[in-house]
Amino acid sequence: FDTRSGESSFSFPPKGGIGAVVKAATASSSSSSFREFRVGEVIVPKDMRGMETQINYLEQQFIYPGIDYRIMTMTDGEGNEIFSTESLSDPRQKKQALLALRPCGWKLQTQLWKNYGMNTDWPVQISAGAISDVVTTRFNTDSAIPRIVSAFRRDWKTYTLALAVALTPIPASLLARNFVSFYVIPSASMEPTLLKGDVLLVEKFPRVYERTTYGDVVLFKPPPTLRDIVTSNGSQLSSTSLFVKRVVGLPGDGDIRLVDNNEVTINSKPSIGPNRELCADEPLRLIDRLLENGKGKDIDRLGEDEVYVLGDCKAVSVDSRVFGTLPKENIVGKPLARIWPLDRVKLSGDF
Repeated sequence: FDTRSGESSFSFPPKGGIGAVVKAATASSSSSSFREFRVGEVIVPKDMRGMETQINYLEQQFIYPGIDYRIMTMTDGEGNEIFSTESLSDPRQKKQALLALRPCGWKLQTQLWKNYGMNTDWPVQISAGAISDVVTTRFNTDSAIPRIVSAFRRDWKTYTLALAVALTPIPASLLARNFVSFYVIPSASMEPTLLKGDVLLVEKFPRVYERTTYGDVVLFKPPPTLRDIVTSNGSQLSSTSLFVKRVVGLPGDGDIRLVDNNEVTINSKPSIGPNRELCADEPLRLIDRLLENGKGKDIDRLGEDEVYVLGDCKAVSVDSRVFGTLPKENIVGKPLARIWPLDRVKLSGDF
């Protein structure tokens, strides 16, 4: 958790994370110079006039305008792995670099790509020269229009309804503010079900817990044990901070054990929920350190006011395995829908 010298975001010009966002947001894709790429970057193709041939070629490779693609790996013209095209000095070599691209959230969009006629697996390789002139970053304002157009092309009925909901008159919004709110997913702990940056529409009507059952995704106020873990690692929580997890254990459930591969069994059976292997490991494996002294590794029985919650990404989720049981009165909301990004809108709370 130590900071690294020279990477503070609080400097001028900005460095670190803020500097990367500012650089991406101000970058112009209309420049005639070659656009540099780096591994891990998320790019968004644009449908540009005069580039129809190039766009058609990319669509044949299943690279479509308005969809976010992450650069997974990169190689030079001789097949050597590189991190960035900036490491290549020759402009011709830069254009020959191969980018391995994969759409963000692709595991949840299998049917979509099958409908497009894709029979191969991700990632696909595209030369930097073939895509340099027609892409921008996810942070650049130029990506907004392509994303919206792409979303409406795929499912105009769903997105028209989402737009109508978003334009609900202000008086109605003020009336509902105590019972409905928005929540932005802050981390990868619920991937691939909920991705970082997803925006949920959340209902917070009284007695939420009474409408909660096994497998439900809930929002809750952090118990003292979770607050202690967060603050001890140098972060801060406000009085309104909420966490999101999936309920896997209810009052009366017992024999809760942390077993091999950091999985959890309840009532001597695997915990309910999706496959928790479908997300990337956190490189430093910090979760292993937290689980060493986890308070939810061995519980005989849940009390009448306790529940057990897990994240969908066991490799990074700080959940009941770490902080123990959750008082049911801490549950304050349940998602009604996912309203952003537009290409992943879901008008139900069944996650």
